[in-house]
Amino acid sequence: MVLKDRFNRYLTHLRISVTMKCNYDCIYCHREGETFKEDFLRVRDIGIVCKAATLHGIKYYKITGGEPLVRSDILEIVSVIKENVSGEISMTTNGYFLEDYIPAILDAGLKRVNVSLPSLKESNYLRITKRKGLNKVLRGLDIAVSYGVPIKLNVVVTKYNFNELTSIIEYASSKGFDINLIELIPVNISPEIFRDLYVSIDGVEKEVMDKAKKRYIRDLQARPVYVLDTGVKIEFIKSFCNPIFCNKCSKIRLTHDGFLKPCIMRNDNVVDIRSILRADFSDDKKILMIYEKIKETNMKREPYFRYRGNKCVSVDGRYIRER
Repeated sequence: MVLKDRFNRYLTHLRISVTMKCNYDCIYCHREGETFKEDFLRVRDIGIVCKAATLHGIKYYKITGGEPLVRSDILEIVSVIKENVSGEISMTTNGYFLEDYIPAILDAGLKRVNVSLPSLKESNYLRITKRKGLNKVLRGLDIAVSYGVPIKLNVVVTKYNFNELTSIIEYASSKGFDINLIELIPVNISPEIFRDLYVSIDGVEKEVMDKAKKRYIRDLQARPVYVLDTGVKIEFIKSFCNPIFCNKCSKIRLTHDGFLKPCIMRNDNVVDIRSILRADFSDDKKILMIYEKIKETNMKREPYFRYRGNKCVSVDGRYIRER
């Protein structure tokens, strides 16, 4: 039975942050809304949580970080998730190590990959990521294509790369990659950085809409998707001060330090499962206990942004915007 929260939203997705470590230092990184602490999750822990999650009908498992591929045991992590779930396993990565892990990570059970690609210009890529990694990422993408891996490019749109969006879309179309165009959110970055980097993607959506042959709305977070003549899908992710997005959220998060997190925007309502994972209990008992903790986490879920008159407000009062 799939869980519903108090707002009648289904729970179908679990994001698993396996580490806060990363070989990049991107200027806008939100780190899944988490704080820097020592990595806590062991391979066995992740398998236990995923088993409890699949008993609740959770179907989609996304491995995140930090950068997941910096963990030396990442193949074991993918394998243990595969052993314990019946749903789809995917990963989000900066792509730097992708060429080193294809095809082994596919053999372990990975089905899809989201790769961050903020720029196709080496100098701009370096400016955004603080790493000279563009060519290595592009090689990894080509290798992934040769193995038939479904790829989606994650493009966080900022003032630094806004003028490159046309060329990124053309590149994606030439390779058969779908694209997430992601509006910047003010999570784990300073207000000054957010102000200096933020740019609306409404105008880009209008341009893509005019060129698309088809448009539909994904059930996940009510994301609009546009299908180009090439068959490439461009998905627009606009979560900040967007109650429509929040009203269709179906995710919880397993943090790298051992908590269940109902919302990326908040750290005041997390559910601690560390003591369960480290207790001297059988795996079966731990699964049953975490099964209950997932229910508790689900009941803490609520849309972070809501409409109040002509304004969008956050539940904690941190953000207010005119509609």
